[in-house]
Order: sequence, then structure tokens, then C-alpha cells
Amino acid sequence: MYLACSFFLVKNSFFTPSVHYTKGLSFLILIFANFDGAHYIEVARNGYHDFLYPFFPFYPLLVKITTPYLFKSHIISGEVISHISFFAACLVVYKLLHLDKKNNLFVIFMAIVLFFPSSFFYGAVYNDSLFFFFATLTIYFSRRKKWILASFAGALATYTRLNGLALIFLIFLEYIQSFNKDKDLWNIRDSKKAFITAFSFRNIFHSGIVAIILIPFAFLSFLAYIHISYGGWSLVFSSMKQWDQDKIIFPLQVFWRYYKILVLYPTFNISYLVALNEQFSVIMYLVGITYSFKKIRLSYWIFFVISIIIPSLTGTFQGMPRYGLHLYPFFLSFVLILSNRGKIFKFLYFAISLTIAFFSIILFTSGFFIA
Repeated sequence: MYLACSFFLVKNSFFTPSVHYTKGLSFLILIFANFDGAHYIEVARNGYHDFLYPFFPFYPLLVKITTPYLFKSHIISGEVISHISFFAACLVVYKLLHLDKKNNLFVIFMAIVLFFPSSFFYGAVYNDSLFFFFATLTIYFSRRKKWILASFAGALATYTRLNGLALIFLIFLEYIQSFNKDKDLWNIRDSKKAFITAFSFRNIFHSGIVAIILIPFAFLSFLAYIHISYGGWSLVFSSMKQWDQDKIIFPLQVFWRYYKILVLYPTFNISYLVALNEQFSVIMYLVGITYSFKKIRLSYWIFFVISIIIPSLTGTFQGMPRYGLHLYPFFLSFVLILSNRGKIFKFLYFAISLTIAFFSIILFTSGFFIA
């Protein structure tokens, strides 16, 4: 982090007063509460106002609750929550791999996670670790056929981030899989009977799968809260205009926009490098989606695809470098890719990933927006 300061002057424009004027905290602690972190702290301190409505409530609520017990600092509270959530998510990852008798892949899985270019967000005042934990916990409970617990974890994930809604599809597909014995849901013909059995009136109400309604209820209750307290549920979406993300745009149009930025009219500056990193992240996701097709569980793959499609509809790939942080299936796809490759390929992958991570941290800790 100190090295970052030697490359660029630190920009203060993304520090709110609640962050910038916090006394007694090291710069290395403060710097990981900038950009969205400052917005989460503002919601925790003063509630919603201006353009803060799109920031889902569970993470800032936890920050607010725990702050009195953690040096009365919202920043320390946020970072502690992020770190604990990340370590808890790692434990769930181990349990998931154990279910598939792939414990031997845990080390390479964690190496891919830790060396991922935007992994430093796991320790920042961001909700990525918290969502990663609840989303992965939802997958684990679904695999264990504990539908009520899976739905509850999915609801908390949705209170944390919008793409928690994608967990509905994962839970439903795992529910159907539970009636399919050892057959794979990828084979639609062999799965027809399982579909019919799963959605019989008796099985729906006896299994507890009806609890899945908790997930859309979490989302709708947040909209209702904003509507009642601030005068309109649409503020959650209209406030995205602050970042030019208030319209739904077909992803191919976004690719064309980035093609023009990176190829047709390149300007080699910090903004160009950030756009290049955003495009590179999307390519990584597409590689993971393509490679893992029919190689991972259908529920995993659908959750992966929907989670990437949702942010790509906003008309920009801004923020995409850290959206993979939330997705167990994404990291699993790269585990499958790397585990079958030689040492040279693995070395090149981790060298490239670590290099991008290094420069991402330099930019982020200098006040440049990365994701």
C-alpha cells in the first residue's frame, strides 16, 4: 500500500467526511473504506438519502450494530465483518468440496480465490465477503436438501446484494435434482420425471421448498421500506443514474462500447487501463461459463450465468472485476481448468493474476476507481 502512494498522489474526492476525518486510524485502514465503502458507512451512520438507495441494507445494518463494540469505528466494524465473512465462506467452500469428495482441490481453489485480481475487496468495507458467505451457504444447504435453511440464507444474500435473486434458480434446480437420484439434470429427457415429481402438490408442501418465497420477499420488503420511508420504491433503480446505470442495455452493445474504447479510439491513461481490466474480467467470466458447461452442476452453472448477466444489463462493465468474487461456481470452473494443466500453464495464470492484482491495489489505494 505504501508502494501505491509512491506511484500516484492520493485522490481525496471519493472520501466522505465520515471516512476522511476519522482520527486515530492508519491510512492503510482508511483507504479500504473509499468509493462504495464510504457510501455503506454513510448509510450505516445516517440512513438513506441522495443517491444511496441502491446500496442494499444488510451490510450497513451489521456495521451500524457492531460499531459500538469495535472501537466505535464504522470503518473497523466494516472491515472486521468483511474478514469474518470471508473466513466463514472459506469454511463453507471446504464443506462443499467435501460433499463432492474433492477435498484435494481446496488448496488450488483457495489459491485462485486469493490471487484473483480483485480479491482485496474481501477485506474492504464492501459487501462482497458477506454476499459470498451467504450465497455459498445457500448452495451448501441446498446440496444438503435443507430447503428452509437454504431459503433463509438466500434471503439474507438478497438483503445484501440484488443478485441474490439468482439463488432462486439454484435452489429450485437442486430441489428438482433431489428427485433425480444419480442422473444429471443436464440431460433434460432423463429429468422429465423428476420435474413432474418435484412439483407435485404433496412434495412442494412437505419438503419445505415453499420457503423459497423468502428470497423475493427480502427484495420486495427492501423496496417497500424505501417506498414507505422515502417516498418511492423506484429510487432504488433511478438513483443508479448517478453511475449511468439506470437503463437496461443489451450486453452486445456494451461489448461494442468497450471495443471502441480499447481498439478504435484508445487513449493510454488510467481510464484506459481500468476499462481494459473490466473487459478482461468479463472475458474471464465467459471463459469460465463456456468451459464449465456440462462440467459442473446445472444449478451452479445457471446461478453463474444469471449472476453475470444481471450487472451486464446496466450498460457498462463498471464493477465487473469484483462480481466474480461472489460466485463459488466461477472459482470452481477455474479449478477445473487449472487442475488439468501443467505447471507452466499454472505459473502463467497465477503470474498474470497476481500482476493485475498488484496494479489494481496500487490504483485503488491511490483513489482511482477499479470496481
